[in-house]
Amino acid sequence: MKQDRLEKFILSHRDEFDDLAPDPALFDRIRKPKPVVRMINWNSVMWRAAAVLVIFVASYYFHDFMGSPQPQQTAETGNENGRPSEIIKMMIEAEAFYTAQIDNRRIEFNTLAQDQPEIRQEVNYELVELDSVYADLKSDLKDNAANEEVIEAMIQNYRVKLDILEDVLRQLRAAKNEQTKNSENNDVSL
Repeated sequence: MKQDRLEKFILSHRDEFDDLAPDPALFDRIRKPKPVVRMINWNSVMWRAAAVLVIFVASYYFHDFMGSPQPQQTAETGNENGRPSEIIKMMIEAEAFYTAQIDNRRIEFNTLAQDQPEIRQEVNYELVELDSVYADLKSDLKDNAANEEVIEAMIQNYRVKLDILEDVLRQLRAAKNEQTKNSENNDVSL
């Protein structure tokens, strides 16, 4: 095997090439761990906060209904021995269910419409109006607990609130989807 001139030169002057050693601190800097960067997933944080809020509101209403003193009048309790009738129990369950559903929709609505204050204000106004109608129905219910028409009107009030929120959410989702399609089309055309 024939050696070329460069290889002969390197072999003959090898001691001159190996006379420098690296700084010992160099290896410490190489081994030094990089700081860990934690990324926060805000979407996950918002969903968890929404779940906590729903649980809090539902437990508040549950505590409010279960913790209020039960009057001994038959008109409010629904029967003579002071225990709530089945109609009142169903009303409490329906109220808890619809309240949780409405709270979920409200949280989603507030996230989707955060940059549209006029829509938020208009929907909140409608919901406040429905809340005042509900308060009137609730006072009517205290006067006549066995009246199924009042209970049906209260449940219908919840359904209307839920329908309003679902319609607005459907429109906001459609607008957001259209906006993302347009932005994707613009990105593709660039």
